[in-house]
Amino acid sequence: MSITKILHEKETPADAKLNRVAEVVSAARQAYGNEANEIASPMVNTSNGTMSFVHLDEDSKVAYLKGEVASLKAKAVEYHESHPGTNLNKKIEELVATNGAFCNIAAGTKFEYI
Repeated sequence: MSITKILHEKETPADAKLNRVAEVVSAARQAYGNEANEIASPMVNTSNGTMSFVHLDEDSKVAYLKGEVASLKAKAVEYHESHPGTNLNKKIEELVATNGAFCNIAAGTKFEYI
C-alpha cells in the first residue's frame, strides 16, 4: 500500500499509520541502498515554536508527513518532466529514502511528565 493511502486512512490510529509507513520507508531505503546511513531529523515549525520532527506527537507526525508526501510527489513529477526518460518511481524512492522526516518516523522522545 502507498504511503499516501496509509496516511489518509480514517479509522487507523496514528501510531499504526506511522508503523506501516516506517515499513514502506525501510523497504525504499533498502532498495535505494542507504538503510545503514543516518539521516538527520528536520526541524519543523509548530504553533508553539520550532522543534525536531522526532519530538512531535504521533498525530502531528502524521499531519506533517501528509504535507511531506505531497511535496515529494511534486518534486518527483517536476524532475521527471524536466528530465524525459527518467523513472518516476525511482525518483520517488530516492526522495523517500533520503527524507529526514520519513527516515525518523520511529525515532522519538517519550516525555515522562507531559
